Amino acid sequence: MSSVGRMDGAFFVSRTELLAWLNTTFQLNVSKVEQCANGAIYCQVIDACHPGAVLMKKVNWVARDEHQCVPNFKVLQQAFDKVGIQRHIEVDKLVRGKYQDNLEMLQWIKTYFDRTCQGGDYSALSRRFSDSLPEWARPADGSLPPRSPVRPAPSSGGDPRAQPRQALASRSRLLSGDGRRSGRAGYGGDTSLAEEHERLREEVVDLKITVDGLETERDFYFQKLRDVEILCQAWEERPDPTMTVSQFVKDCQRILYMKDDEDDLVNSGDANGAG
Repeated sequence: MSSVGRMDGAFFVSRTELLAWLNTTFQLNVSKVEQCANGAIYCQVIDACHPGAVLMKKVNWVARDEHQCVPNFKVLQQAFDKVGIQRHIEVDKLVRGKYQDNLEMLQWIKTYFDRTCQGGDYSALSRRFSDSLPEWARPADGSLPPRSPVRPAPSSGGDPRAQPRQALASRSRLLSGDGRRSGRAGYGGDTSLAEEHERLREEVVDLKITVDGLETERDFYFQKLRDVEILCQAWEERPDPTMTVSQFVKDCQRILYMKDDEDDLVNSGDANGAG
């Protein structure tokens, strides 16, 4: 499933169909693909496919800035690892909120849902664990998830004077029971292993996201150098007698400080011109 190719039917699903699917299936009010960029919706789709695999209580639905969105993608990556989804999440591209990157991710995740989800009862709204949802994360009627009932602490009842005796009896049973069981209870062996495993899993996710960021930066600056090299090669082939050092510096600076969106426009213009 993680190897769905670009020519797969998944990548021909229209934006209108994707938004209608999200709003109908997950009680959302999404109007733009870019609203998926904080990762919360992707987490919810995987949560529906694999109940319990996503730590939905850690998902921040109101995340807007990149540093707020990255933790949501960490939760998503942890879920991918847990259920065996071997797909690379391009976090740096997705959190920028670009239409094409999020459209492709949404197309892929819908196909995964169609092929994996077993159906059954799934309350998307109650799985958001938040009272301060953005408008697009609420149903069309604007309702909020129901509050979880607050259960009072169980009362021990009986004679308060009996409590110390009960505690002493419980301790005696623990000490006189199976030594291995007492050891685990006393030192929290199972709990410590589980916590260590979860900590290491989070470290792996952090490292993956860090590597992705470094690779993105490397490619970004390499492309800048390549553009300057192409500019120099063009002048070598067709020398311009009017070119000055000042103009050359300005042309190089224009390339170096050009933003991603401007790069895309320039590259598409060069491609059309070459055609």
